[in-house]
Amino acid sequence: MRKCKKFFRKSFKMDACLLLFILIVLIVYNFSFVSHAKNVYELPDEVKCVQNESKMIDDLIKGMKKHKSAFYYYYPGIDKSFLKYKRNGFRDFFDKVSKKNGYLTGILSGYCITICGDSQLYVSIQVCYLTTKKQEKKIDRKVKQIVKQIGKGNRAKKILRAHDYLIKNMRYDNRYYSPYHAFSKGRGMCMAYALAFQRIMQEMQIPCLYVKGNDHAWNMVKIGKYWYNIDVTWDDSYSSYRYFLKCDRDFPGHNRPKSILFKGILKAKRSYPLKSVVSYATIFYDC
Repeated sequence: MRKCKKFFRKSFKMDACLLLFILIVLIVYNFSFVSHAKNVYELPDEVKCVQNESKMIDDLIKGMKKHKSAFYYYYPGIDKSFLKYKRNGFRDFFDKVSKKNGYLTGILSGYCITICGDSQLYVSIQVCYLTTKKQEKKIDRKVKQIVKQIGKGNRAKKILRAHDYLIKNMRYDNRYYSPYHAFSKGRGMCMAYALAFQRIMQEMQIPCLYVKGNDHAWNMVKIGKYWYNIDVTWDDSYSSYRYFLKCDRDFPGHNRPKSILFKGILKAKRSYPLKSVVSYATIFYDC
């Protein structure tokens, strides 16, 4: 009986301590929430409050898909984050967006980011696009047709067929630079080729990066766990597979910029074996 009394006393003390701890946590959280709510209340109506940077990027991508041009965001510490990004012209920020959707950042013709506010700081993001919302709808329809023609197969074969489609249906023309020109006119410079390829890969859910150097654009694609270089523009010029699924050593003339976009990716040390896919190549005609 004495043992039971001791047990219940000990249990009661533990429960009391636990309740006290929970009460303290709730008080601190409530104070933090009230303080945060007070700060949020001071923000303009157009500012969207998000939990963190990752949620902000997800929301930004949703808006960019709709061709929105103005975004306003707040999360705790956003001013400090963007002050760091400001050092290199906010390139690192857009590289983070590119990791989730390289096509959308590729079709940006310009952007302006500003840290706004007095007592409570928030960020304004203004963007301009190479294409219009109407043009993107036409691109969507065209890309779906192309992907349907590409059909089934392993990833390497699908990449090859997309590569061959663009080479068959495009010609280099430095007067045009957007993916809309690539799909509607069959004309364009390297940007148009690379963004068109990027959009097809995106439709097929194949991991692909849009790489923009100082004076040239190309792509990187993932097969298995490795990333390979691919330059549809130069392959069109040479009418070959000279720049198709190559490792860095076999990909001369391409200076990849320093970017967080390429951190953590496993670049192939050897080029992909062409004999395993080229024999299955299908050259597509206008659809």
